[in-house]
Parts: sequence; structure tokens; C-alpha cells
Amino acid sequence: METTLYITKIIESLSSDNSTDDFAGLFVALLRQIALGSPVSRETLGAALGWSTERVAAALDQIPGTENDEEGNIVGYGLTLRKTPHAFEIDGRRLYTWCALDSLMFPAVIGKEARVLSRCPATGAPVSLIVTPDQVSHIEPAEAVVSLLLPDESSDIRRSFCCHVHFFASAALAGKWMSQHGETVIVVSVEEAFRLGHAIGCKLLGPAGQAPS
Repeated sequence: METTLYITKIIESLSSDNSTDDFAGLFVALLRQIALGSPVSRETLGAALGWSTERVAAALDQIPGTENDEEGNIVGYGLTLRKTPHAFEIDGRRLYTWCALDSLMFPAVIGKEARVLSRCPATGAPVSLIVTPDQVSHIEPAEAVVSLLLPDESSDIRRSFCCHVHFFASAALAGKWMSQHGETVIVVSVEEAFRLGHAIGCKLLGPAGQAPS
């Protein structure tokens, strides 16, 4: 895997505006607000960024796929208040991520340790780990792996990427599951996936003007 190309492709896919500095700042602030455990209004996001509501709205228009509640508040984008297969616990709050890589990437962006609880899609067996801004540990089972692929040109990163990025209990189970489902992905160790996720998170923090916590 060519790491630099992979990181660039992921970040480009996060925003239809080609990951401008505005996008990076918005995404980091949005993740940190969602991590507090409540829906995020545009006014709250603007206050966190020091932006006008109009600027926030214009930037959000460049992000396809945000999850919103009935009042129009944001409840998810990568990190979400809505249940997914990947539980992401920080400071006693149970949140969720759209995919396995998100759960490995977001601690560096949020600056918090997370306990990740997922399930192998091949068997339903639990996969758990602890992710800090700097490392991953307590991986159970120890032979767990992550499936990855490059996003396609679709504007919907959740459909084109996240739905294919899972934790598996082992490489053998991942291979069997992929052959049964016709998936064309690669399988890497949790540690390697963490290194990729951490690098993506740090790259986002650079344009956002915020050093990793």
C-alpha cells in the first residue's frame, strides 16, 4: 500500500471542496463537538470555530452525507450519535463511528482515549481495543485485522468506503468473508490501520491549525 496516496485519497473523499483549510477546521471542530455527546447546531459549531453561521452553512454544503436530526442539528459525520456496528466510548459516553478506520483515526483528532467495541462481520465475534491519540493497545483477539480499500469517485464516502471497512477476528475470516461477498479490499493488521488513521488525523489537524493533543 502506498501510504501517502492512500491518505491523500481519503482526505479528498471527505469533502467535495478538495479538503480546503476551511474543511479541515470544520471537520475537526465538528468531531470534537459531536464527541461531547449531543446534537450540534450550526450556531454552536460557528462559536467553536469563530465563524459566522453563514460561513458554517456554506462549508457544510461541501460535505455530503452529514447526519441531521429533525431540528437540522448535526448528529454525525464519521463520528455519530446513531448506532452503528462500531461503538466508540470516550469519557463514559457511548458514541459510534461509521467504520473501523474512523475509530482508529478520531482519537488523534479529538485528543481523547477511546474504547472501541465492534463485531467481526464474518462470525459476529466481538473485537475490542483501546485507542489513544498516539497508540492502539489491548487488541482482542490479538490476531484481529482491518479491511481497507481506496474510495471510488462517489461523493458518498459512507457508501463507497465506510461500508467496506471492518474489524475482523482474523485474516483468515476476513478472506473467507470477502470471497463470499465479492469484496475487493486489502487486509492489514490493526496496528497498520492505526498508523494510517493516525497519519490521516494528523494531516487534518495541520490545515486546521491545531496540533495533536
